[in-house]
Amino acid sequence: MTADSQRPKYRVDYRYEKAFDAFYKMHPEAVDWYQARMRCEAEKTELFVPSNLDEADSMPLLVAPILTKYEGVYVGIHDLFSERTFVTIIGNYLQDSILELLWEQKQPKYKGGRCVAARRNGRLFVHPCSEALPFACKIKASSVMYYPDCDTYDARWKLGPNKTCYITHIEPQTWYDAYTTCHFAGGHLAVLDTREEAEYIRDVFKQVDQHKTPGDFAFLGFSDLFQRYHYRTVLDRQVDWDFKCPGNYTTSDLRCGGYRRSGLLATSDCNIPFMFFCEKPANGTFRIRKTLRNLPKAYRKSQLDYE
Repeated sequence: MTADSQRPKYRVDYRYEKAFDAFYKMHPEAVDWYQARMRCEAEKTELFVPSNLDEADSMPLLVAPILTKYEGVYVGIHDLFSERTFVTIIGNYLQDSILELLWEQKQPKYKGGRCVAARRNGRLFVHPCSEALPFACKIKASSVMYYPDCDTYDARWKLGPNKTCYITHIEPQTWYDAYTTCHFAGGHLAVLDTREEAEYIRDVFKQVDQHKTPGDFAFLGFSDLFQRYHYRTVLDRQVDWDFKCPGNYTTSDLRCGGYRRSGLLATSDCNIPFMFFCEKPANGTFRIRKTLRNLPKAYRKSQLDYE
């Protein structure tokens, strides 16, 4: 793959390839296939599926840096709907398509798993969905749209109070998965710093159809995972309970914070999936600093950088 200096405008963490008019991102962290799909979706892209043999042959430059440790990278192909019937994540069948030529020798092995990964040479093999591998995300340049109100390429972000943008995720996830989803979307689990934010989230929550998303609880960005009853936000700030949450003392399983439709904060089991809210500044994204060593002393208390 050869990068084009005249790339279309898109996220700087994605690589543009003019030959295929598409953007790509290699995620070196290993996760299961389901998490890989969700993380690409969080970035409003899709798990990589080669459109043709030339694109598959270009895999080496994309995956070479991380395949010294792993046997392959997940791609957006599976047979989870019907065993031995492999389809892409958008529902296209591999059978009788050009992609069938990409199977490596003696593949697919039907007892080897239900999800598909690619070798460094671009050839496909079946792999257990629950085993962790790196993965690649892709989006066609023609599918990219820019939304200036929230300085983003994702229409799900909506401008709210205090120059902050929010996503309402009505598909339930565990608190840990929700945290990751918000991070890869360029934000973090929502933190209610002001009454205006609390009222905004309350009003949005009330508009969610209870028939589509049952329950009266949604995850937010606070927990007592570090120490019982010492509630901290995902930005490592102490939670001010003065107007937010009645009754701090919860059972041992209720460690992660959220919001009820009534407008009161509460806690729930981190491992039970609920809907959730993400937030980010309207003029950029949150990025966690890898090091604070070179920052001026006055700024070392904050681990967040605004881009």
